[in-house]
Amino acid sequence: MSWYVLVESHTQGLALYQELRRAGLGVRIAPAPRGATSCCGMSLLVDDGAEGDVRRAIEEGGLAHDRMVEVASDINPHRDRFC
Repeated sequence: MSWYVLVESHTQGLALYQELRRAGLGVRIAPAPRGATSCCGMSLLVDDGAEGDVRRAIEEGGLAHDRMVEVASDINPHRDRFC
């Protein structure tokens, strides 16, 4: 399972990314997962085990976001292997 922070716009997503990284939290910019809807198609993928810290930083800092969702990981380790 992976945690994603969904945002309403790219501007909101980039601002949230910068604030969370400034706080030393592990997040990466990623496409919004298919199982969750997002207005702009952008999300932040939360590093394993950091979801509690990210949620706390968002709530305490009043940081703008849509919501956090947990999605079953569908990353295929054999993607882009052709032989």
